[in-house]
Amino acid sequence: MRVLIAAAGAFVATLALCAGTTPGSLSEVLDGGGLVALAAFAALAVGGWWAIGWLPTAIWRWAVPLGAVVALAELAGLSLLREEADLWLLRPSGWSVVHVLGTAYVSAVGLALVLHLADLHQGHPASSGGALARFAASLARPRPWRSLGILWGVIVLCRLPYLLAWWPGLIFFDTYRSLSYARGLGPWESYEPVGHSLLITAWNGVWQLLGLGDAAALAMAASVQVLTSSAAFAFMLWRVAAWGVGPRTWWALWAWIALLPVLSMSSITVVKDIPFMSAFIVFLVGIVEVSRAIARGDRAWWPWVLVLASGIATMVLRNNGVHVVLLGVALLVIPFRRQWKRALALFAGCVVAYALYAFPLAAALGVQPGPKTEAWSVPLQQIARIADDHHAELSDEDRAFVDSVFTAWSVDDVGEHYIPGFADPIKLDARTAWEERTTGEFLAGWARLVTEYPGSAVTATLANTVGYWAPGAPSYDGVVTASWNDVRGIHLDIPFSHSGADGDVAPAGGVPAFAERHGLLDEGYRAIPVVGLTLSPGVVTWIWIVALVVLWRRRAGLDAAFALPAAALMATFLAGPVSGGMRYALGFYATVPIVVAVAAVARRQGPLARPRVGA
Repeated sequence: MRVLIAAAGAFVATLALCAGTTPGSLSEVLDGGGLVALAAFAALAVGGWWAIGWLPTAIWRWAVPLGAVVALAELAGLSLLREEADLWLLRPSGWSVVHVLGTAYVSAVGLALVLHLADLHQGHPASSGGALARFAASLARPRPWRSLGILWGVIVLCRLPYLLAWWPGLIFFDTYRSLSYARGLGPWESYEPVGHSLLITAWNGVWQLLGLGDAAALAMAASVQVLTSSAAFAFMLWRVAAWGVGPRTWWALWAWIALLPVLSMSSITVVKDIPFMSAFIVFLVGIVEVSRAIARGDRAWWPWVLVLASGIATMVLRNNGVHVVLLGVALLVIPFRRQWKRALALFAGCVVAYALYAFPLAAALGVQPGPKTEAWSVPLQQIARIADDHHAELSDEDRAFVDSVFTAWSVDDVGEHYIPGFADPIKLDARTAWEERTTGEFLAGWARLVTEYPGSAVTATLANTVGYWAPGAPSYDGVVTASWNDVRGIHLDIPFSHSGADGDVAPAGGVPAFAERHGLLDEGYRAIPVVGLTLSPGVVTWIWIVALVVLWRRRAGLDAAFALPAAALMATFLAGPVSGGMRYALGFYATVPIVVAVAAVARRQGPLARPRVGA
């Protein structure tokens, strides 16, 4: 039976591999690829035969259903990323069955191996075994300041080539809004987080005080951001070492942080998402520290203070941070019930801090509310999709409702402007007409449409979120590789920029031109086997899911408390305007070491492994 399962699985996996992502006949699949198919079949059959025979049955109970989910999510992603952006590929056909079964087989074997390795991981740092192992172990000592400084410096050095290549750094479109507030070119709006706008105001003040040129000012901001984000990463890796992660795992996590182009390019881009990412890193580390303290009966206050301080920073540096922190901290009362009074005090502290931030501070700055349509990406995309699919059959009442939602477009042509993975065009057109009805009237009309056409509504939401959950799905917007300019009446004398006025891109030279020409930060990078998958937010989501499955199998509920605010963050992504937005997903990219480390050191039906003395 073992040989039969391995051979059958390898056969369908080979067919799926050769078939690629486009449906075709068996003769087309194997045409000219016989040797490649034979080699793939042999490798998959031998690997499956070994895994089925040697890995425990308990692991397969998890790996098989999880592999099936991965396969279905992957096929759904392929279908939604087509021009039609529908679920047509999920319809039963010979190609789809082979694709799902083959992908499920490979995924199940791979997941079984990962779960088995997680079970074998002892989680104790080695005291010897070479300089690299000794350095990782030194971070878990009582006073690791020298090693911590070296760690921070090395991460900064890994960022410098990116800063020098894209000198003087990059500035994104959104930052110009905050810069316009700082320069008095318009009223302050809550569209941009007030906390980050204050940082931009401080930057602008130093800029003007020192009389810096535009390029020098951008270089200063990008450099400060590299230093501060690297400090957050170093802090996280320090605590990961203190939690008891082995040196090999620790260095793998270091490589993820130091060498991943997504994080390096983001660190030199002046935009709100980077300070938010740094605060979110510290916030999750603090929650893990509280979990560890509760598990060992330690009533020290410093982890709680760390969570409170970083939680406040998370709330003020990005608007969705409010939902992440308040919802996440409220839910933390459940796993932290042994110290429920402190948990409630933590929640109260966050609420008070947000109240002071949202009301007295906002009033003092004269902050005006942002566009209300920003909170309604999901229903607006659903309405546009329904109009696109069914405009010829809508009732007079439904047609009138859709016409009332949009300004420049009617029910018959709104579908021409609907972009499945990007809600901004639809939101922008709905913005002007929003005040013509109450929220209740809008929700009533939306609910009626969704009830009548649930298929289109579900497809719209899946298409607008596919980048976050489909393995290998690309980010809609990708990595920022060029500055924006001429936005909100502000022109900066900086190189290599998108023009907000006409949408053109200034010609690039040097490394940016080479990277753009060869797709080193988009399709060219994605084409690299295995490594290219790191450019997909969906893959990062699945890293999180697999690590959380490890914690679930070990019944490590207290250890997994940090996942509650992370889940709240993911919920804000799914309700957002972009499919797999790379800037939005940075928090998940940056905190992969946390979820992997906690999964590595957690013990079945018990607390996290006790740290080394002084950790």
